[in-house]
Amino acid sequence: MSEPKNEVDVIVIGGGAVGTSAAYHLSKGGKKVVLCEKGNLAGGASGRCGGMVVHCYGRELNIDKTDQRLMYTRANTQIMKEYAESFEIDFEFRQVGCLDIAITEQEFEELENLVDIQRSLGDEEIELLDKKQTLAVMPNLNAHLITGSRLRPSDGNLNPFKLTRAQALEASKLGAEIRTHAPVKEILLSNGAVQGVQLQDSVIEAPFVVNATNAWAGQLIPDLEIIPVRELAMVSECLPPLPPQPFEMLCLGDFAYGATQTASGNYNLGGPGPPKPPAYDYYDERIYPDEVFRVMSYIGVVFPGLAEVSVIRSWVGTFAFTPDGLPSIGPMPGYKGLVVIAGFTDGMSWAAISGKLAAEYICDGRTSLPIASLDPGRFIGRPKTHWPQPYDLTVCHDFLTGRFKP
Repeated sequence: MSEPKNEVDVIVIGGGAVGTSAAYHLSKGGKKVVLCEKGNLAGGASGRCGGMVVHCYGRELNIDKTDQRLMYTRANTQIMKEYAESFEIDFEFRQVGCLDIAITEQEFEELENLVDIQRSLGDEEIELLDKKQTLAVMPNLNAHLITGSRLRPSDGNLNPFKLTRAQALEASKLGAEIRTHAPVKEILLSNGAVQGVQLQDSVIEAPFVVNATNAWAGQLIPDLEIIPVRELAMVSECLPPLPPQPFEMLCLGDFAYGATQTASGNYNLGGPGPPKPPAYDYYDERIYPDEVFRVMSYIGVVFPGLAEVSVIRSWVGTFAFTPDGLPSIGPMPGYKGLVVIAGFTDGMSWAAISGKLAAEYICDGRTSLPIASLDPGRFIGRPKTHWPQPYDLTVCHDFLTGRFKP
């Protein structure tokens, strides 16, 4: 490993899909960049997710901001398409659509209402499918379970490991230094301005620092209101070709997702991983048998034909949540030179555009899309959100939409 550079233009903290995106776009903009990752690239949420690229994740937490969210996620998809044409590494980006599945009549009515609102806000792409239409798209679903779905044809998935590696490789070609196993202990400030970062045994100086550590962002910037959320995922043995659509749904009362097959034929499935008492550690990466068995059971419930398949690996990851369900992107108030791109629940849908926006702000002082509504300081000065304890993704969604019942 090479010695750290003493002085650069920008230090990016975090080697996931968002951090490597920032490193790539900053390097493309002519900046001298060092990226510091405490472990391996994609060692956090980026390497532990399903790789779903969805334009409106979940049952919209900010339905009145649907058009705003789509502005960013559509731009993200466009960049992904450009990546796919020019990057050396194929990160398996496929636009095959994503189903948001309802399993009760009440849920289907909710989807109907959401689709009506989305269309009234100019979202012309979203489709409402009845049971028959849903089964036509994904015929291996449990016909006795579902009542209908929403479909966005431009959604899809990718390989998050390969996306992260692809962005890092392209950044390094442009001169960026990618440093793994280099944990940042502290962001160094003087008179409210960034000076650089403190590593284990050295200092790197820079006038700009980008905090792209997602669920860990608040550990370096206490004023940020970003909470960690723990989730479990697993992958099956290699299977014959299955319908390619990713999906999300409530299964046995829990939020569950299927990110469809990898190029090697394995099927990825995920669900909640509530923290264990008494510590309730949302960064706990240990795997517990009861949660594995619970998420494994989703396979047989959702896809009866796959009830006997073997799960070959399980893992836990920590992603992030904010009090309004939207990420934080932009300069951190009160910290000159400190830029935040964190708070992502659906990071693959934001990775490319968030890195580009951070680079534009640093390189040009302006951004191609407005970021005022994503201001990292928008929660400062208001009472801290008191999240229900313990929580998981389902609880967070229900809490922010007023549906949570203690």
